[in-house]
Amino acid sequence: MSLPYEIPSFLKNRPRTRIVCTIGPATSTPAKVEQLVRQGMSVARLNLSHGSRSDHESLVSAVRQTSDKLGVSIGILADLPGPKYRVGVMAQSGLVLHKNAQFTLYAEPRKGTADGVNVWPIGLHSDVRRNAKILLDEGKLELRVVEVSGQNIVCRVTRGGTLQDNKAVTAPGNTSTLDYFTPETETALKFALEADVDFIGLSYIRDTNDLERVKARVKQAGRSCLLVSKIEIKQAVDNLDSILDASDAVMVARGDLGVELPIEMVPGVQKRIIRRANERGKPVITATQMLESMIESSTPTRAEATDVHNAVRDGTDAIMLSGETSVGRHPVRVVQYMARIARRAEKFLDYAAIAGRRLDYSSGRTYSVGDAIAHSAVVTGQALGAKVILAFTESGTTPSRVASFRPRLPVISLSRNPEVGRRLSLRWGVVPLIVPQFETVQDMFYEGSELAIQTGYAKQGELAIVVVGMPIGIGGSTNLLRVITLPEPVSDVHKSKHS
Repeated sequence: MSLPYEIPSFLKNRPRTRIVCTIGPATSTPAKVEQLVRQGMSVARLNLSHGSRSDHESLVSAVRQTSDKLGVSIGILADLPGPKYRVGVMAQSGLVLHKNAQFTLYAEPRKGTADGVNVWPIGLHSDVRRNAKILLDEGKLELRVVEVSGQNIVCRVTRGGTLQDNKAVTAPGNTSTLDYFTPETETALKFALEADVDFIGLSYIRDTNDLERVKARVKQAGRSCLLVSKIEIKQAVDNLDSILDASDAVMVARGDLGVELPIEMVPGVQKRIIRRANERGKPVITATQMLESMIESSTPTRAEATDVHNAVRDGTDAIMLSGETSVGRHPVRVVQYMARIARRAEKFLDYAAIAGRRLDYSSGRTYSVGDAIAHSAVVTGQALGAKVILAFTESGTTPSRVASFRPRLPVISLSRNPEVGRRLSLRWGVVPLIVPQFETVQDMFYEGSELAIQTGYAKQGELAIVVVGMPIGIGGSTNLLRVITLPEPVSDVHKSKHS
């Protein structure tokens, strides 16, 4: 007798490249979240720079409710504000700044008017000098510093436009001197840890010192969430390798990156970040303006489709939607397009080349027994024409290792821990399933065999690759590979336990 196994059809049909969706006013209900999941969302993102604590609590609840209802692991990524400056709230929606007008950035709280606006947290006056360029809202508006008067900055508008609440303030070429733990970041991190989110996004990360300080807070709180370093300023690009080595995952945050760097450099930097992450087997998310036009339009532009396609073929693990799903007019439709484009791009993915990056980098450097087993599973499965790779895991390490070598076969992760399933939601090509604790390795082989057949991934007489760590119950010990011809015969011990 075997356990009943079922995988929803929408889960089997989604692209292997993960889709991260920012949840906001347009998608804040459980019904909307469910629609996003059914169309391809694997991870829900909360931007803790916007909204109230009650808003964020409601969004977490909506995602968890949907996960329980559908029986699907959905990760939650919470973005911290970081040492990032933002304008405050406008006196009226859509403050228009006119070219050549004087405009002051104030330290003290006040509503934004044609005279000026508050910038928080306090500190920008220490980072800029006369004639410095300041960009608002990812470069849509530009100011030039006339003078720094105490904590206030008197500017001249050099590129006008409309300014909305809480938009980013950037001074390209001027490193922020803010402590990483601004009051806003402290508050956001406290919420993320209390809400027990699965991933924490580190905005405006500068170096490993920032990263290690957050890591210490997470450990102190007794949480196991993974840290996603957002590469969005020049200092982070300069420290890319060390940040990658210390992070659980990274994000190519192209919005601020395109403000900090000359625009023509951004595509090359994006490709470099993706490649370096592939080499280390770390998940990488490509974000910002992927299908930006669909905030208003019902279809993406050809250029946007090409952008998503190229990111997938470059080797990104995940692609992210921001305003398209948080405030856009067509949040469900945009995920449909994202999934369609990703599935098409995956047909042309150079699997061997991406696996080769991982192998070439790790050989003689970080290559381990677990890596060897994972790589062998991919190679063996391809050579024998197997139909599926089954990765039993306590910590998520085994399926993560397998995924880093970009198998053509589906990878089914089997874990007893729902938290592990959610943390695997960012891993390329992995379908996380929650299963009971197995007492013996033979139980694993038998139940894995039954799962492969019941879920339709393979038929009787076909092959499945099983990867597991021994002894059972010890995380991070990937050391056993077996090829099973389906179905696996049931043992006498298994019969007696389930009779």
